Amino acid sequence: MNWRWTAAAGLILLCSAITWTACAPDASDDGETSGGTETAAPAAERVYVANQAGASVSVIDAGSGEVVATIDVMQYGFDANSRPHHTAVDPDGAHWYVSLIGGGHVLRFDADNNLVGRAPFETPGLLAVDPSSEMLYVGRSMMAVNPPQRIGVIDPADMGIEELDVFFPRPHALTVDPETERVFAASLVENRFAVLSEASGDLDLVSVDGPPHTLVQFALSPDGRHLVATAQLTGKLLVFDAADPAAGLVAEVDVGTQPWHPVFSPSGDRVYFGAKDDDAVIVVETGGWTVVERITAPGIVEPHGSAVTADGRYLFVSNRNLKGTYTPAREVENNADVGTVVKIDTETYEVVQTIEVGAYPAGISIGPAG
Repeated sequence: MNWRWTAAAGLILLCSAITWTACAPDASDDGETSGGTETAAPAAERVYVANQAGASVSVIDAGSGEVVATIDVMQYGFDANSRPHHTAVDPDGAHWYVSLIGGGHVLRFDADNNLVGRAPFETPGLLAVDPSSEMLYVGRSMMAVNPPQRIGVIDPADMGIEELDVFFPRPHALTVDPETERVFAASLVENRFAVLSEASGDLDLVSVDGPPHTLVQFALSPDGRHLVATAQLTGKLLVFDAADPAAGLVAEVDVGTQPWHPVFSPSGDRVYFGAKDDDAVIVVETGGWTVVERITAPGIVEPHGSAVTADGRYLFVSNRNLKGTYTPAREVENNADVGTVVKIDTETYEVVQTIEVGAYPAGISIGPAG
């Protein structure tokens, strides 16, 4: 990859990442579901949930809601503080990835949950796969107080990694537009985000008006017209014109307290995300950019990540349960040791399943079984 930067600082190339191949030990089959009715979803989709306080990843069959595997990253030399944070899946489902904040690596697994590669990266956070270039982009964790002002781009073929300057502190929010070959990355502490061109290497910085927003995460509409960002401090969904090179702000939606990871419906007519401190899942319709539903249920507690099935019928939302508000179906000493993933019917907005996973489920992704 050849990256040309129009800004002063340049690219840092890290070639130290060495492909690491191993067969994973047998993943355990655990997890429980409670409440609701088992319902059908598109065949052969898997949901990958990073259990940040559990040093594990839960793999859920999207159709049945069953936890079909739990991958303990401590089996690969990482400790209990490895803090798996976010996951991503290749478009064909053949491989998936998880970032380890405390472990300082991004791991690559095959569809059978065998570890096949790793790349070192300081305090990795959010992940985004570019289906056009097959590259994996990596941001920095929200837990990192003063990380390098760079994001990473990983070549999955050998897990080699390059670090790309973004020229602002604490790059966190991250998404990719495969049609225009652009990467969007935002600062947690400044009202700014970067637009990177994969083809030319050009970088443009976009300023966002208003008080400090703390942009948590991006989502791009399926038609590429709109980029949305959740704003932790102002409780807004910010809507940008992604078709405009200046990426101007076109709408602000008041949505609730601490909105977290957004996802568009495949049709683009809805945006879904959790309002973390409201214990609610928010539904915004994109025709007029208005809130049309606030979903609450016992299993929706401190919602974090969101992912939707390929046909748009079911929404999966991970819930931290760090306060122990949700009482698990199985007996535990501390309710907070069990997080949840709720499966929501997007036609009725009802929670049809509450799936129990590990401690502090954070980032979540969905893809074909591979």
